[in-house]
Amino acid sequence: MMSNQNEQPAASFSPISRTQVSEEVARQIQRFIANNRLQVGARLPTERELAAQLGVGRGGVREGIKMLAGIGILEVRQGAGIFVRESQRLVLLDPSLVQGVERLELLKKATAARRILDCAAVEVATLAATEEQLSEIRVYLQQAETEPFRTKLAHSIDLTFEMMIGRATDNPYLAAVQGEAHRYFRMVWEHQGFLPRPAAERSEQHMAILEAMERRDPRAARARMEQHFDLQALAEAGRDRRQ
Repeated sequence: MMSNQNEQPAASFSPISRTQVSEEVARQIQRFIANNRLQVGARLPTERELAAQLGVGRGGVREGIKMLAGIGILEVRQGAGIFVRESQRLVLLDPSLVQGVERLELLKKATAARRILDCAAVEVATLAATEEQLSEIRVYLQQAETEPFRTKLAHSIDLTFEMMIGRATDNPYLAAVQGEAHRYFRMVWEHQGFLPRPAAERSEQHMAILEAMERRDPRAARARMEQHFDLQALAEAGRDRRQ
């Protein structure tokens, strides 16, 4: 029996369990460093000991260690062991462990990190984005304006909009760092109970940024993004005064 030439072959998938294990290993090592207040240069248990304590295979431990070494948190010295290269702060891993005032300070710092990265990203993306990507951003913003999305998603609309801009930079490194800044912001935001700005105000700012991108004007796009964060900071300051 002849196969149909138009028939598509079944998609193949790669196992993801190992990736999940390595990510969890990385998280637990970071928490171990934070809980024990390990400083730079401190030696960690061996790969074999970590595998036994975590109840996973050495391959998963090795990958988790490699991930942390790749972002400068651990250093693996051949024949010597695994060492802390950058100490970890527990409040960044779990903002629920600090009080409301401290969480608000963390939120401001996370917002400052977002501002630096997202303002740089929009300038790059204005020139690098394809017409298709700009069209996708416009469609997303239009959909986000419809109920129940504009109310339900709240500040997630900001993060998704900025994430789409990050992807449009065609720079995976910039997009990855931006994603980390967003992740920390989201963690603190969820614990803090952040109050979003009025949807109409937020939408107007987003559209102004996009229109500058569509004109391929990077300076204007960056200026609009800077204004977006300035107004957000003013909204947060107003919230501080009400508390």
